[in-house]
Amino acid sequence: MQFEFSVRQGYQLLRKQQRIKLKDLASKIGVSVPMLSMYENEIVNLHKEKEKQYREYILSAVGNEEDGSL
Repeated sequence: MQFEFSVRQGYQLLRKQQRIKLKDLASKIGVSVPMLSMYENEIVNLHKEKEKQYREYILSAVGNEEDGSL
């Protein structure tokens, strides 16, 4: 069986693997927790800049773990 994830689902999985809470991420990029939840569940879209910040924050946490500094 093969699963296909959307880009948002992939980032959501990464966020959960890194134990990044929606509350922390929302405050970091300047959006509400419900807005971020709706974004991850593909109900609403974020502004391009906020989406970029969201992705960069999650990817930076993944990069830090690989370096052993997280």
